[in-house]
Amino acid sequence: MAFWRFMRKGAAATTEQRLRALVGQAPSIFFVVDKEGRVLLAEGRLLKALRRRAGRGVGSNSVFELFGDAAWALDGLKRAITGRTVTVRGQVDDRFYEARFAPVRGPDGEVVEVVGMASDATDLHEAEERLRRQARRLEALADASRAFAAGLDYTATLDTVARRLSELIGDGAMIRMISPDGAWLVPVALYHPDPDRAALRRKVLESAPQRVGEGLTARVLTTGTTLRISNLTREFVHREMKSEYWPYLDGSSSLLIAPLSHRRQILGHITLLRDVGRPAYTEEDETLLGDLAHRAAQAIENARLYGQSQAAIVARDEFLSIASHELRTPLTALRLALENLRRIMAREAAQAPGGIPSAPVERVLGAAERAGQRLEKLVEALLDVSRIHMGRLELDVEPVDLAQLVAEALAGQEDELAQAGSIVNAEGPPVTGRWDRLRLGQVVTNLLANAVKYGAGQAIEVRWGLGGPGAWLTVRDHGIGVDPEAQAHIFERFERAVSSQNYGGLGLGLYIVKRILEAHGGTVRVESAPGAGAEFRVELPLQPAVTVPQAQPPG
Repeated sequence: MAFWRFMRKGAAATTEQRLRALVGQAPSIFFVVDKEGRVLLAEGRLLKALRRRAGRGVGSNSVFELFGDAAWALDGLKRAITGRTVTVRGQVDDRFYEARFAPVRGPDGEVVEVVGMASDATDLHEAEERLRRQARRLEALADASRAFAAGLDYTATLDTVARRLSELIGDGAMIRMISPDGAWLVPVALYHPDPDRAALRRKVLESAPQRVGEGLTARVLTTGTTLRISNLTREFVHREMKSEYWPYLDGSSSLLIAPLSHRRQILGHITLLRDVGRPAYTEEDETLLGDLAHRAAQAIENARLYGQSQAAIVARDEFLSIASHELRTPLTALRLALENLRRIMAREAAQAPGGIPSAPVERVLGAAERAGQRLEKLVEALLDVSRIHMGRLELDVEPVDLAQLVAEALAGQEDELAQAGSIVNAEGPPVTGRWDRLRLGQVVTNLLANAVKYGAGQAIEVRWGLGGPGAWLTVRDHGIGVDPEAQAHIFERFERAVSSQNYGGLGLGLYIVKRILEAHGGTVRVESAPGAGAEFRVELPLQPAVTVPQAQPPG
């Protein structure tokens, strides 16, 4: 109130002088414009920077003439004259400015003039641009990472990397990997949006293979750092590059080379080339390529390792298939020899009673027969894996009594059960379905063998019955159980829930069980906890839910 009283005592002029002095030193422009665009008042230090005149009564100058080079500001003023409060931003010369316009209304509510303020927003604009570029860069990195990780095929991954680098940074992208002997740079992927430019680059690369220690790439591979040449001149190209590369490089204006490094090992490099007439690569492009190259190297190495692992799996499967087929012949001969030996022993024993110590020989012969049977089962399991992998697991369906099938499987496991000391309690009602007798017998046998192996000599319960649209069967033991984390994997090939050092086998039994049941349209699952035993539950329709090839009649 003291200030107001001071003004009432006639010091208004002094106050106005103070305000004008304050406004005049502000790094902004304060102005008043009438409806016709005449400047009534303009004050502020920024006027000098814009080479405009300050003061009162400059109405002879139209704002539309004074700021004809700032269409963005004039547009904001026009909107304010219509009665709207407006904030706009734009460029004058090499600076950015932000202006705020507000209408002033007369007693009748009509707009009589516009007041406003403009200030230098260059720093703010550049900060926002940096944030936007950073956001675009992060988005590009995330998008590229998703694209790089979308597949594990080695060639497809390389092509994806080259294409995405060309799209994100431009223009032509090339990837070369170091050869296994470490001597050469091998082109593995190339992309350019212009097919003619891509074909030309491919041609020049084929005409002149490059050694690891040659050219600009040698510097990148040695130092492990990205190289940027913003202005790739013709003189530089002809001085530093192979002449065979000139036809392509003469059409390029800027160069980026980044190493492909994974776990401190240089795998190769990425080269990007901008075409003539396009903007030069910037420091921001260099940083982005460095980040993308790191992600690309990881994706390429993952794809390479995956390819190697797949090749190893194929080689293993081929070996097992061949080995299992080749083992059948000597095993068949061994089984026939043991059977012949048993017949000879029986005949000689009949001719000369007491002449041969039958009990010791019987023990040795029985052990040899059991060993041969185990080898035959192993070979059959390997053959089944091969058939399943090749899609050749065919079913020969017929009416099958599930109770009889369980009884036959138990009879086949008598020796193993006796050796483990396990007692089996089996019960269930009569259940008949159309299944493959041999294959379903394999399922029951494998589940029983699994229970004997891991049941710790405890009792085993086998139950079966009808439920819903089909039949079910459970095999439960009271042994070591299955860890929850392993339950999802034990039905895969060569997967085991425990170490093979403590328990034998190849980890194929449950895999074969699952595949045979799937061929019947059935399922298998396990319920278990460590130390609490395991229960395997089989569910399958009374006849296969899938089309089963019918055996062709003889002749």
